[in-house]
Amino acid sequence: MLKSYWWKTVLAVSLTAAAWGQTFGTVVSIGGEASDLALDETRGVLYIANFTANQIDVMSLATNTIQTSFNVAAQPSSIALSPDDRFLVATNFGNAAAPGSPANALTVIDLTNQGTQTFSLGNPPLGVAFGADGIALVVTTTDFLLFDPTTGATQELDTLANVVANTLPVAPANFPADITAASVAASANGLQVYGMGGTTDTITFRYDVNAKAIFPGAIATNSGVLGPRVVSLNHDGSLVMAGWVMISSTGFDNYFPQHTNQFSVGSSAFDDSRGLLYAQIPQVIGEAPTLMVVTSSNLTLQQRLHLPENLSGKSALSSDSNTLYSISESGVTIMPVGNMAGQPRVVAQQEDLVFRGNFCNLGVSTQQLTILDPGGNNTPFSLASDTTGVSVSPAIGVTPAVVTVSVDPSAFNGQTGTVVANLAIQSSTAINVIPSVRVLVNNAGPNQVGSFIDVPGTLTDIVADPVRNRFFVVRTDQNEVLAFDGASYAQIATLPTGNQPTTMAISFDEQYLLVGNLGSESVNVYDLDTLQPDTPIQLPSGYTAYSIASSANATLVQGGYYDGTFHILQLDIPQRSGTELPSLGVFTNATNANTVLAASQNGSSIFIAQADGTVYLYDAISNSFTVSRKDFTSLAGPYAASAFNQYVVGPNLLDSSLVPVLQFETGTGTPSGFAFVNETGFRTSAPPPASSASTTTTTTTTTTTTTTGSGQSTAPGVIQRIDMNNPSASVSSATLMVEAPLLGTATSPFTRTIAPLANQTAIANLTVSGVTILPWTYDAAVAPPNITSVVNAGNLGTDIAPGGLISVFGTQLSPVNMISSEIPLPTALANSCLSVNGLPVPILYVSPNQVNAQMPYQAIGDVTLILRTPGGQSNNYNLVIQPNAPSVFLASVGAETNIPTVIRNDDGELVTPSHPIHRKSNTALVIYLTGLGPTSPSVGTGQPAPSNPLAFTQLQPSVTLGGVDLPVLFSGLAPGLVGVDQINVSVPFTVPDGMSVPLTITQGAISTTIPERVVD
Repeated sequence: MLKSYWWKTVLAVSLTAAAWGQTFGTVVSIGGEASDLALDETRGVLYIANFTANQIDVMSLATNTIQTSFNVAAQPSSIALSPDDRFLVATNFGNAAAPGSPANALTVIDLTNQGTQTFSLGNPPLGVAFGADGIALVVTTTDFLLFDPTTGATQELDTLANVVANTLPVAPANFPADITAASVAASANGLQVYGMGGTTDTITFRYDVNAKAIFPGAIATNSGVLGPRVVSLNHDGSLVMAGWVMISSTGFDNYFPQHTNQFSVGSSAFDDSRGLLYAQIPQVIGEAPTLMVVTSSNLTLQQRLHLPENLSGKSALSSDSNTLYSISESGVTIMPVGNMAGQPRVVAQQEDLVFRGNFCNLGVSTQQLTILDPGGNNTPFSLASDTTGVSVSPAIGVTPAVVTVSVDPSAFNGQTGTVVANLAIQSSTAINVIPSVRVLVNNAGPNQVGSFIDVPGTLTDIVADPVRNRFFVVRTDQNEVLAFDGASYAQIATLPTGNQPTTMAISFDEQYLLVGNLGSESVNVYDLDTLQPDTPIQLPSGYTAYSIASSANATLVQGGYYDGTFHILQLDIPQRSGTELPSLGVFTNATNANTVLAASQNGSSIFIAQADGTVYLYDAISNSFTVSRKDFTSLAGPYAASAFNQYVVGPNLLDSSLVPVLQFETGTGTPSGFAFVNETGFRTSAPPPASSASTTTTTTTTTTTTTTGSGQSTAPGVIQRIDMNNPSASVSSATLMVEAPLLGTATSPFTRTIAPLANQTAIANLTVSGVTILPWTYDAAVAPPNITSVVNAGNLGTDIAPGGLISVFGTQLSPVNMISSEIPLPTALANSCLSVNGLPVPILYVSPNQVNAQMPYQAIGDVTLILRTPGGQSNNYNLVIQPNAPSVFLASVGAETNIPTVIRNDDGELVTPSHPIHRKSNTALVIYLTGLGPTSPSVGTGQPAPSNPLAFTQLQPSVTLGGVDLPVLFSGLAPGLVGVDQINVSVPFTVPDGMSVPLTITQGAISTTIPERVVD
């Protein structure tokens, strides 16, 4: 589903340009067109090849000004500095068209005496680079030459063929990289040289300095389209950037899928000390110039920085990795990459804010948003909401700052799905492209099922582990797969992937998770038992994986080739390799750009669907493609294969020969997800967004219009449980979801958004906010909740204080088990919400028989607690809230249970009978409890406790051990936690020893006592 999202990134970058503050880097203009640079730190200068001024400018590194220039032969196109810093060698591009005479040359400058020599070249030069041996590799359109600058001797090392160079003169507004169409560079250790060139085609090569041998560079195109025309290498040459492609010893490693191929716009440079790559790779012609800071391992974006102008050639990083020098439009741009902390930047601490409207909280909701400068600077900013009903106060400030975001539910009356609002952050001084904050406003009604988990970012696929009760979600924008536990629905692991992961599959032996990446030439492999990465599968050179499916006899991939063609590949998982199939049985192996694959649960078949309406069937028993049909003019939406020879694509049900036999209803909206579980099907849909564009799906007998749009639906989703033996009756079982499932777009029409869990307890769905969990029996009648007891969450006693954590016990309290990962805590979780005297209660955990929550600080005295669920409202439960009610949490250690959470400060371990308190060591203790009541400063209900300043208990408790007073060092909320109190005490040597010495905490009229073992 990646293609449906990348345009948003481009649009965001373009829109941000209008709100620019400062830019990153200083431009030094040279009064000409720069074609190359070389860094001479020994002399403290940077040499800049001024292509159009026929000179090499010398810039001082101390003052960033041009000091002098060397006049050289015409058009210096490439320069290189010898390892001993003695010689500067330049190639001169003089490929004049008739009737002019070619003047291709090599210029050598002896920097010790300023002496200059010029050597004629018989063919246009592509570039020059020095190896560690002090010999320069000179590359022309016909040969590789080894040049010794000390003697002027030249040796032909190898030859080139079919490389075409531009001729001079050229049309106006062409720049050096457009004219030479080449780049050659050496690794910092001087052992590897890499180059690229050609106008009508692109050739690449690698030169091994020690072996003095030329090898193919892993890229060869039959057209010259591969830009920017810039080569960069990491320190040892094990990684190379050639234009937008990263190359390693295995071939293509990663690349930037969105690119313009402009020869003279962009640059790249490795920073091995930080594991980073600095790159300008434009996604759209004419976009505002920005520098991407990405990881060099998989191109994960760390930040974007505004540039003063476009970079346009090679870059060089200083030896201390603190300064980056890049060829740019005016000459050179100098960027202090080592002083990023000193540069003004602005970011929001939270990617998303979630507002869950519910029948327990009908008033205006507020949350706090923290705005920071990552370097700790005081940087001004402003915020603005794009949605009526969402406001920010204050709207301007200086980092660090905490602002309040408010949502007025009256502005969303009648809106029962999730509305996505955005808070735009601007700064007049920040150098970074500031990401906006997504505000999710959901107002689900009591008849809507499911509970969503906020998962920020671009989500493109979801699959369930068929054995281990887990599910996995691809987050494309961060190059990772998120693993979730199928019982608590909490995230349990983050799996790093290649660049821009888009698709997943479980191997048929159920041992591996396979992940395909749009920007990497490999399929990531993870061991499902350990969730650890295994050896990746290397695809054929030039291929990336768009969709994967694993059957009993073959694992197939929709592969995209770098030339823009698409083919089916077969993976050999044991050998970790892939091959392009010569044909698809009797059919040619040429697929549509939008092609998806789905394997049947029993591994008997793989179903292939294309956006152009073509479908295929791979039969694992015969190891052949047995069916190919085209009954549709186009296809979009969900796709799935059953173990009972049924297949679904879009609203269409196909039989074992892929003949259309039924069209599901589309009155509930655009199809999104479909999953088979034995002979049951689960199908989701949603009304299209208002700005959607229609596409027509036509069969041989009827015409059905489905809709794909650029946005996502703000209406509730719909899920249907379908009896696949009688599928036409499915509409009667339609149930409204809490929010809409993700829909496809015109450029990425297919969607996989349903993952039924293996133990059949729940169904995970990709939805607008992230992941929505539905109980397996979501459509069953639900009884009203029944509360049987309410206790504190410490020792489970009846004493409860304002702000303390509580546990509510009963029946029918929630349809599922769920732990909240949101901060502040939500006031509704899994369709359950609590109120106390009408006040909404923040919830930590829900299950059918228990709810954990935080008593509001405003609650005191006689209160009434009510729980509401889709099944109805509980009876009133009356209880008394004390001003203070200390209650120590109980924990389990191995076989020991109900151990008070008292921690020895000397080793950070829990006090137990086998790990007692030592009275003579003057050990401090940390006691974790709840119920100490209000604090100063006050902390909002559901909010984590601050660490600076600390939140101190208003009423100081007293603590004794065996009747001896323990000095209280601190009493207040535990920093970073919600509703958890902390008391720090020191233990004097005068306390008595014993196996069960009473430790008593008294606060006001309430005391609690726990036994502790004390020894000398």
